[in-house]
Amino acid sequence: MHHSLKRLGMILLASLALMSFRLEPEASGGERLLYDVRGAFVAARPDISADIMQSIHYRVSNAIKSTMRDETRPRVVLTIRLVSVTKGSFMFGERASARVIVRAAAVQTGEVIAEAKFTATIIGIDKSSIEQELAYGVAERVISEFSLNRPSAVTTALFPGRF
Repeated sequence: MHHSLKRLGMILLASLALMSFRLEPEASGGERLLYDVRGAFVAARPDISADIMQSIHYRVSNAIKSTMRDETRPRVVLTIRLVSVTKGSFMFGERASARVIVRAAAVQTGEVIAEAKFTATIIGIDKSSIEQELAYGVAERVISEFSLNRPSAVTTALFPGRF
């Protein structure tokens, strides 16, 4: 009986975690945000943790450094703006959510040529790591939206200054 309740609880927790992610239709090849991203800047209000901002910046910057484009594409700089970050208790752990606006500005003119808006939501058991998990989720979404490469752990370990 005890094992059945424990198993049911784990299934319920797993299904709640999966329901927290919103899956959107995958864009076709022509609709992807393909730019030559040269840099990224993370901005937020003063009440938002600097650790979240630094972690997002670190991950996205590493992805930018490891991305090479075969074709000439418009050069852009990304501004990742954390509009709001909320944290709170959730049944068996913590829940954190961030509303994000990403703007791609042309390097030459400064004109915003693309914009992406999304909300990232993370549910976790460990209170101490929820901010890092949220930062990881936001960075992964930006990396995915702008078709950046993810540097491998081996590459990052061997060449820490490069990636």
